[in-house]
Amino acid sequence: MDIFLPEGYGEPGRVFPFAIYFHGGSWDQGSPANHYPNCAYWAKRGMVAASANYRLRSRDKVKVPIECLKDAKAAIRHIRANAKELQIDPERIVVAGDSAGAMLAAGSALIESEETSHSDDPKVSCTANALILHCPYWKTGCSPELMPPNFVREGLPPVIMFLGDSDQAISVDSIKQFLEALKSKGNASELHVGVGGKHGFTNGRNPLNKFFYWALALEDDFLVNHGILNGNAMVQRPATVPLLKEGLDYTSYR
Repeated sequence: MDIFLPEGYGEPGRVFPFAIYFHGGSWDQGSPANHYPNCAYWAKRGMVAASANYRLRSRDKVKVPIECLKDAKAAIRHIRANAKELQIDPERIVVAGDSAGAMLAAGSALIESEETSHSDDPKVSCTANALILHCPYWKTGCSPELMPPNFVREGLPPVIMFLGDSDQAISVDSIKQFLEALKSKGNASELHVGVGGKHGFTNGRNPLNKFFYWALALEDDFLVNHGILNGNAMVQRPATVPLLKEGLDYTSYR
């Protein structure tokens, strides 16, 4: 994991919420650097933030996505098992991902089968206290036992999701169906659909990406509403980047 630390980390007696990101790339490419901008923001907001590496198909010669999901679960369990030493609040853990990484984030909380965990660590919970899913991708690349929507049930963590209405890999209807399934079981869930957004449209590597700042602000409100964070958002949108308007630039479903 590549770690971003907040101000005050290391001071005796302090504990911090934690956010971990899993990058996209069809479980075959991508880099933790994809989410450095997200991690930098959450560190500014007082969280310990991490962008995780995990095994990939071509580089590591493993079967995907199951081995990737094992790694994601192990990363979350490592943090929770060592929370006291790491000055992390084990009840304020946020798991996030983009595209194939969103499948890992969602799967870590929804899919409980022993086959999706490393054999030495299943006793520690890998269920997040909140999930952030960007362009969640699973329909094409996952068998039924690895499809998070197949495991919707009561008692799941709150979920916020983002999708572009021009995403070439994922239909808005499919994610709206997932949202409704979550809500039907009483799970706090919301979806925000950006007009003109394509796959990966919220990524912050382009500092002028209007959707990056839009998503950050919505995520911050979401985490405050669910007790992960407190205080005011600190999103600093460049003056040349427009502020998006609901109903014109995006549609929200709650």
